[in-house]
Amino acid sequence: MIRAFSQSRTRQLYLLVVLVLFLFYFLPSSPTPRIKALDIAATRAYPPRDLVVAALKRDDVSWIDKFLGEWQPRVYITDAALYFDRTSLTVPRNKGREANVYLTYIIDNYDSLPDYMVFIHSLRYQWHNEDPMYDGVPVIRNLRLSYVDKAGFVPLRCTWDLGCPAELKPTNPYATRVDDRSHTEEAYAEAFRQLFPNMTIPRVVGAACGGQFAVAKWKILERPLEDYVRYRQWLMDTPLTDAISGRIFEYSWHIMFGKPYVNCPSAKECFCNVFGLCDLECNSTGTCEKRYMLPKYANMPPGWPAYGPGTDGWPEAGWAD
Repeated sequence: MIRAFSQSRTRQLYLLVVLVLFLFYFLPSSPTPRIKALDIAATRAYPPRDLVVAALKRDDVSWIDKFLGEWQPRVYITDAALYFDRTSLTVPRNKGREANVYLTYIIDNYDSLPDYMVFIHSLRYQWHNEDPMYDGVPVIRNLRLSYVDKAGFVPLRCTWDLGCPAELKPTNPYATRVDDRSHTEEAYAEAFRQLFPNMTIPRVVGAACGGQFAVAKWKILERPLEDYVRYRQWLMDTPLTDAISGRIFEYSWHIMFGKPYVNCPSAKECFCNVFGLCDLECNSTGTCEKRYMLPKYANMPPGWPAYGPGTDGWPEAGWAD
């Protein structure tokens, strides 16, 4: 009896020791460490921010993950239906160019927007990027979110070439219809009346070209969701072409987000506020030295920037160094 009792007692003590060791090594000593760990995991080192990208299926957007890891990419494939792509983000119908993507993103995420959003086209190198070599990476890396938070809406262009100070004169359009600009100017007044029925049709519209900009969450939420739904429905219903309807929005975003009809700050002021480049030499209101050169063509040379600089009116590599 005594021996049987001792063996039973020994087993109990052994199991107790194992249990204590398990609790000590594998469970937190108090709830606090676990709560702190969850808080750290849920808190990023930067404010929530989305990069909203208007893309085609063939576009290479790998540069975003490679160089802009602090941004959450939201890539919308506008022609996904042509490829029977049912997994990518897309738009109801491929019309209106990037405008459809931007409005669709706002509509779909209105109740869960991040603090900051940048709306861009898909390619890293594009002629309208505000960079000496048309590179989109430094444009977004240098963007001052503190200024976006203050201004609410910030175009990603500072140079006045195209768009400023008076791109469109809706109440006095060109008499001849020869290009997209003329068509846009001719159609703008009626489109404006439908989009912004409580506002006076502007005599002059001026804004940085390119259709790329940053917006703070609070600025988007100044308008009700119904407004953005109505804007997109207009885009779907208008008989205007894809190019013209898209350009109308290109010169309406600043108005939609509360800026004056002519939103053309001086290039020096813009470069300082938007990108933190405050020591530039700016000999005119609309340009600063060694920041941007308007190219002869809109399509980037194949293989840019390894191939093409210094030819056909494109600047040479390092021209702004």
